[in-house]
Amino acid sequence: MPRLVAVLCALLVVSGCAGADLAKHKPYPRSTIQAQAENVTETTGPAPTNVPDGQPVDPAFAAEKLRLVDPCKLLDRKVLEQLGTPGETSSTGYSRCSNFMEDKNGKDLAVSIEIGQTMTTELKNADKQLAGLKSYEQTLDTSACFVSVITQEKPALGLTVQIGYKDGDACAPGRKVAESVVKALKDRVGVKSPPKDSLVTLDPCVLVDPAVVDAAVGAGSRMFPYGLHNCSWVGSDKEITLDLRATYIPNDRKFDAKQTDVDLGGGVTGYQLANTGAYPSCSVKWVQRMNTGEEGELVEVKSAGPKKSEFDRCAVAVAFAKGLLPKIPRA
Repeated sequence: MPRLVAVLCALLVVSGCAGADLAKHKPYPRSTIQAQAENVTETTGPAPTNVPDGQPVDPAFAAEKLRLVDPCKLLDRKVLEQLGTPGETSSTGYSRCSNFMEDKNGKDLAVSIEIGQTMTTELKNADKQLAGLKSYEQTLDTSACFVSVITQEKPALGLTVQIGYKDGDACAPGRKVAESVVKALKDRVGVKSPPKDSLVTLDPCVLVDPAVVDAAVGAGSRMFPYGLHNCSWVGSDKEITLDLRATYIPNDRKFDAKQTDVDLGGGVTGYQLANTGAYPSCSVKWVQRMNTGEEGELVEVKSAGPKKSEFDRCAVAVAFAKGLLPKIPRA
């Protein structure tokens, strides 16, 4: 694997591939790289203001619409050809796609996009405009640039173009690709028709009955959306997280050597794993459907709380999973 490809793959993990860490409670959290933005003066129109809570700055960016977009279709090959020689696109999960290509001089140029990201930090620091939207740029070690565009402010959501490029300005191609992606989303490029039992269209924050949430974390919990496919509920001494994702599924279903099987009812087998430490947790996951090869869709429920909070985390996770199952579509 070329060094630049390896670097960008590492950046993808740091910049928001995992779910939110609710051990540090902040509304709509997003773990992101803290780096200084370059002084960029390029603007392409006024940033929108006074957008109502829960509303995107443009109807094309509504969460229910973004869930249906194939991110790889947003990487316009003609735009990439302006930067060099594109490679093959490679998707990761529901919302991310990459193209590891070469610039016009044959140097490595890695392009990745992710849509529907939580962007609390980016919105707070957005001091630029791109395609008429608020934007924020971050650079890392002079070999990578993150161009983030805000598509919704309350809660903060957006898209990020990540460029790995050690032989030139990484932000310039990032802006070009980001502007192209914004246009493609407005033009409804790449809309897919998922199978009936796919998880991709589901909003995890409204999927679960309130009574199930209350049983897991207590009444009066706070809800924390994270991206398009993850949601957490935080009580006074415990929390529960629901994550829906497309991922690698081992043929033997051994996600971890220490996992144990648990019957969730309805012919569904869950895979339970407890973790100890200062913030103990227990996760229960199950395979919703297989797509191709070892790629499929997975539901994961995790119950957690500080060590001093004594409760059966695995029992809570299993009960939540059983309460959730009737809401999950079946083929």
